[in-house]
Amino acid sequence: MSRASQRSNYEKIAEYSRKTFEMLGCRDFSRIDFRVSADGIPYMLEINPLPGLGDYSDLIIMAVKLGWKHEELIASVFNAALERYPLCVHV
Repeated sequence: MSRASQRSNYEKIAEYSRKTFEMLGCRDFSRIDFRVSADGIPYMLEINPLPGLGDYSDLIIMAVKLGWKHEELIASVFNAALERYPLCVHV
């Protein structure tokens, strides 16, 4: 597969992922699995709207590679939820 085809597939997968995330009403994060066929067509396999958050999880591994700490990512997701549902916490 040429670099141009790989780039095109990357863009398609990113677009399909965003659309799927929005259409299903996901919030904050999810994991969407794709496979690319031998002839270069990307197929979505599944979406996991609450992927693992352990040290071994893909989301955490990617966040750490981007300079986030595990705790920072968890706090970010938690704080986003609190902004949506402020009445859930009584201080």
